[in-house]
Amino acid sequence: VVQSSVLPEMFKSTYEAITKGNPMWNGLSVPTSKLYSWDPSSTYIHEPPYFKDMTMAPPGPHSVKDAYCLLNFGDSITTDHISPAGSIHKDSPAAKYLLERGVDRRDFNSYGSRRGNDEVMARGTFANIRLVNKLLKGEVGPKTIHIPTGEKLYVFDVAT
Repeated sequence: VVQSSVLPEMFKSTYEAITKGNPMWNGLSVPTSKLYSWDPSSTYIHEPPYFKDMTMAPPGPHSVKDAYCLLNFGDSITTDHISPAGSIHKDSPAAKYLLERGVDRRDFNSYGSRRGNDEVMARGTFANIRLVNKLLKGEVGPKTIHIPTGEKLYVFDVAT
């Protein structure tokens, strides 16, 4: 059945012009620059700062001073706890960031859709609403204890 139904001509006709595209694709207006033209007002794609001053010679190690443990998870941690892909909670640091930039709550979308924005993703790290931080004695949510005040805050707010 396969030999009589799947013929070489089918593949040849499909793939012989594959690199030519189609008229709609070829007619798209695109910038001529070799570099991406970052839109500073975009809340989906943001130019990350960590490449701007990067040199070929990495800096040496730095001392760590006055560091505290932010989180204690035990064995029940998943990648979605660390970097959630789901919806952005209305009271989260990521929501605050988007609201400050004029994004309506109904347009927050998800962390997965905003992975191209380092500012949103930094605020979304450990923002899963089902996170269980043992420092909070079993309480569920994306928070931790601020040292030295003892306040219970979002992980991003304590880390910054």
